[in-house]
Amino acid sequence: MSKADTLPERSSQTETAGVAQAGVAATPSVELAALSRTRPRAGWLRALRVGADLTMALLAVPLVYWARFHVYPPYIPGGEPPDALRYAAATPVVAVTVVAVFAFMDVYRWRRGVEFINELFSVVRAMLVVAVVVLAEIGTYRDGTFTYSRLTAVYWLVAATVMILLARYGLRLFQERLRVRGNAVDRTLVVGSGSAADLVIQRIRMFPDYGYQLVGAVADDLELGGSVAGVDVVGRPDHLRQVIGEHGVDQVFIASPTMGHDRVLELVDSCRDLPVEFRIVPSMLELMTSRITSDQLDGIPLLQFKRSLGMSASNAVLKRAFDLVVGGLCLLIALPLMAVLVLLIRVTSLGPALLRQTRVGVGERSFEMFKFRSMRQDAEAETGPVLASAEDGRRTWVGRFLRRFSLDELPQLWNIVRGDMSLVGPRPERPVFVRQFKSSFSGYGDRHRVRPGLTGWAQVNDLRGQTPIEERLIYDLYYIENWSLAFDVKIILITLFRVFTHKNAY
Repeated sequence: MSKADTLPERSSQTETAGVAQAGVAATPSVELAALSRTRPRAGWLRALRVGADLTMALLAVPLVYWARFHVYPPYIPGGEPPDALRYAAATPVVAVTVVAVFAFMDVYRWRRGVEFINELFSVVRAMLVVAVVVLAEIGTYRDGTFTYSRLTAVYWLVAATVMILLARYGLRLFQERLRVRGNAVDRTLVVGSGSAADLVIQRIRMFPDYGYQLVGAVADDLELGGSVAGVDVVGRPDHLRQVIGEHGVDQVFIASPTMGHDRVLELVDSCRDLPVEFRIVPSMLELMTSRITSDQLDGIPLLQFKRSLGMSASNAVLKRAFDLVVGGLCLLIALPLMAVLVLLIRVTSLGPALLRQTRVGVGERSFEMFKFRSMRQDAEAETGPVLASAEDGRRTWVGRFLRRFSLDELPQLWNIVRGDMSLVGPRPERPVFVRQFKSSFSGYGDRHRVRPGLTGWAQVNDLRGQTPIEERLIYDLYYIENWSLAFDVKIILITLFRVFTHKNAY
């Protein structure tokens, strides 16, 4: 998932100014083709979500009333169920409350490529606010001696939350099926070449359910008919307007970090009257400048640039406590499985079952990382330290299974309990690779400002194995800068889902 932001449109003096700036004489047929297209909109999906939320909130009321007052009647105060008509009258009120709070908290904002776990967190947060509002409504309701049951309201909140999440998951599956079949997709053009463009194209191909359909790429340094990561080059950026019209493009990804801002704005301006959206992939410099905060000196506005990434002392203590509790519990649960794996490794190949490798951790201090042996005992006798590859012949047949499902990493739970590692963080590398990467990539040392992790933001985005280190570095730095406990929980849950779908687990 690339960190892409929608670039706002700029106005110009005349309708043809942008075309003149791009140096393209667009033909009337191209103009007509571009303007007459009806681009897929998010409105119908938002309407489906609103309808699903409203329906689930409505259905949850009679379901909870029946369960509360008829399935468990001994718990009814006074022994008699309250008037069902009163609860029926309250049903549309609480349902509308749900939709209103969701709208206020931006839950209906349509964002492509967002994991279901993000949607789950968004819905749960909004339902906590709904709980406060509904309990306040109950507290202020006055009609003689009748009062609504607060316990029933709590049951309704739980039931409605579960039902809304199930309905949204069903809508997500329906939407993904449509997109995989080529329906409700955006025809997408990539501007640029190099690692950034490769990363965008890789993600679009890896996740067709995001709804992007690649139609080609445009680049200054490649000839027409060439390719970028297997995608045909269909023109040059100077002819972007014409390419958009000819290929019916809906989305343009500008994945050329070296392209100047003026050039980017010029390209956007040249297509401002076409039904197309622009997204840009940020460069490392732009990621670094996201650390800018505002300040003042006796009324003089200042911009303060944080010199380095890091974690506050309180956050570090919170993260360590989370690692100890969750990591220790996972280690106890995994011990029987680990014992079976040790036996399997020893029986099927020569050598120890457990390996100790020197890795670089927080503060660039070295530590011994544990993992199950997945390769021959003499795997690096001839080659020395090298990264594993998809067709690596050094793996044992048991090792292929272990690495495919990341079971070889289970002993690192002990590293987490010891304090060498964290559950979530940048993956630890061997000293020889750290020295190599630090000399080649600015900012690589910032990875060592936090403990390395058993899993990480780069890993759940399938950036592992021999994927370019600069791509992994972008995700690692993003994680460090935007750390929160909720972010860690999200990554752990995504890891559990992704363990069966990783394409670069070898």
